[in-house]
Amino acid sequence: MRKIRQHVNPLSAHFMRTRAQPVARPPGLASDCPVEVELGCADAEFSFARAAACPGTLMVGLDIREPCLARNRVRAAEEGLGNLAFGYVNLNVDIDRVFAPGSVDRFHLLFPDPWVKKSHQKRRVIEPALVETLVAQLRPGGELHAASDVFDVALEIMATVEDPALEHLGLANLGGPWSFWRGNPFAEASRREQTTLRRGQRVWRMRYVRSDMFATTGP
Repeated sequence: MRKIRQHVNPLSAHFMRTRAQPVARPPGLASDCPVEVELGCADAEFSFARAAACPGTLMVGLDIREPCLARNRVRAAEEGLGNLAFGYVNLNVDIDRVFAPGSVDRFHLLFPDPWVKKSHQKRRVIEPALVETLVAQLRPGGELHAASDVFDVALEIMATVEDPALEHLGLANLGGPWSFWRGNPFAEASRREQTTLRRGQRVWRMRYVRSDMFATTGP
């Protein structure tokens, strides 16, 4: 099988074009069913396990690498997971085109690429504009779940989400301000998390919920 590139530059001209499309709801699911989204899903091991465990939930895997998405669609069909869908997105360009406001119950941002080289760190996915878009797409009480095995990346995510400049979004840290969540609150784990734990390394996890304050005062 053809090998899929592990890394692509999301800032290249090819990926900066706005071309993401809304994810179509598969037939057979209730119109008001829960919606969970894995951002940057890669091989989507987490999404496959989550979709199998929660057949009444629409699970969506989004990624920038279209060959990866194509393989995932084939696997989902082979496993009969009618509640699992995949779509292209460049998170910092066109995630706003994929979901309607207030329509997502939970976003999972699991082990985003750390882009360790200093010259590459501008490619990291978390930035204030993305957080604002994700919160707008969450339902009241919806959750942003993030995890990384790189402390600096996890701390950068926390610093961005909990920046006082974004306080108006009404995101509350379920572990308490500037606190990481211990353990995995979900029975499913991504391939990266499984590897990290096998090595005896730590996962730095955060859980944020969209509070009623935003539901009342937000757009």
